[in-house]
Amino acid sequence: MMILKDLKESTAEMHEQLESLVSVLDESGTLESYKALIARFFLLYRAIEGAMPAAELRAKGYDLSVRAKLPSLETDIAALGIANPEHLAGIAEPVSIDIRSLDRAFGAAYVLEGATLGGQVISRHLKAELGIGPENGGAFFNSYGKAVGPMWKEFGAAITAFAEAGADNAAIIDGAKDTFGLFIRCFADGRKVRSMSN
Repeated sequence: MMILKDLKESTAEMHEQLESLVSVLDESGTLESYKALIARFFLLYRAIEGAMPAAELRAKGYDLSVRAKLPSLETDIAALGIANPEHLAGIAEPVSIDIRSLDRAFGAAYVLEGATLGGQVISRHLKAELGIGPENGGAFFNSYGKAVGPMWKEFGAAITAFAEAGADNAAIIDGAKDTFGLFIRCFADGRKVRSMSN
């Protein structure tokens, strides 16, 4: 599990920076702020998952057809009646990332899979505060349901096996850093839009 330790240590500062920019619990206080949050996640996941080499990842034990969050986000976009996510998200630059190599894609997957770990807490909060569940706009945060722990362990085993079989671990870490960087930029843009509209 050395690669997971290396990834955690190498991205710790970026992880903290992202958490200081986005608090899902704070940003889901009203329906309008929650819609903007979902629009941002939709644009991010559409770009990241769309850039991943899905067939190559599947061959190495990471099946995007099972793990992709974009379908859940598309369901939420429709349920929440978001007609123009690009406008609502308030992201200045086009959202894109280069993770075509398997190493970099596994690094990106580390960020996406880690993002699911708080889903159960967020789902309970959405239900309590906004009356939102998986069927009416909260599918994304409920992506793995109660299987979050086992899904994370499976991912850990896949990325560890990949890294130990001679992968370029520096490129895995670069992929994770680039993915964190994209999240940080997009949420920083969103914060500027919020401050201008207040």
